[in-house]
Amino acid sequence: MAEIEARLNAGTLKAGDRLPPERQFAEALGVSRGAVREALRILEAIGVVEAGTGSGPTSGSMIVKDSVAGMAMVMRLHLQLASFTLEDLIEVRLQMEGLAARKAAQSATDEDIADLRELVEQMRGVHTTASFNDLDTAFHVRIARASGNGLAAVLMAALREALRQAMVSAFETLEDPERTMKQVTDEHEAIVDAIASRDGDLAVERVTKHIRDFYRAVGFTEMKWAG
Repeated sequence: MAEIEARLNAGTLKAGDRLPPERQFAEALGVSRGAVREALRILEAIGVVEAGTGSGPTSGSMIVKDSVAGMAMVMRLHLQLASFTLEDLIEVRLQMEGLAARKAAQSATDEDIADLRELVEQMRGVHTTASFNDLDTAFHVRIARASGNGLAAVLMAALREALRQAMVSAFETLEDPERTMKQVTDEHEAIVDAIASRDGDLAVERVTKHIRDFYRAVGFTEMKWAG
């Protein structure tokens, strides 16, 4: 693991690169194939490596291109183990969302705005909580992407994926989920309008109120973390 990390830091290994076969890798590192196999299992579990099967140029383990799933799993486990309060998480999310909204208002392209409006329209046609949550996640991640900060988009996606089950479960406890979905969608449209008008302060104000109101509506502040 240390050798792979060193190669990633040095730039000799990059996302999408395929690792050498186990035997060749073990010989290069001067360790047993069992040690290499165990290290690869750990790296696969934390979402750094994607294992392949078979033989030929497309076989073997590969450094992942999309780190969201691995980051989400690690984040979810640490949220459970460290017993962070929901208030801590909401505060972090509000900071991230506010920064992303402000930056998006400054730098969003016409394509960014069009994509956000398309997601809003898709949300108006969805009536299941799981599908709605997926589109809601896509909307907020798209704002982060529109901010021009790639890391913010990855962190936002990982955070939302880590919270997915808890959010869907909370949504399903609502007496009138359709009403809440409509309200959330209308608020999303207002956020896009603020971004499109290049009003960073208004975008921050709207996204902050939107998030606080949603957590309050689903009673999220009374929930404990669940796997």
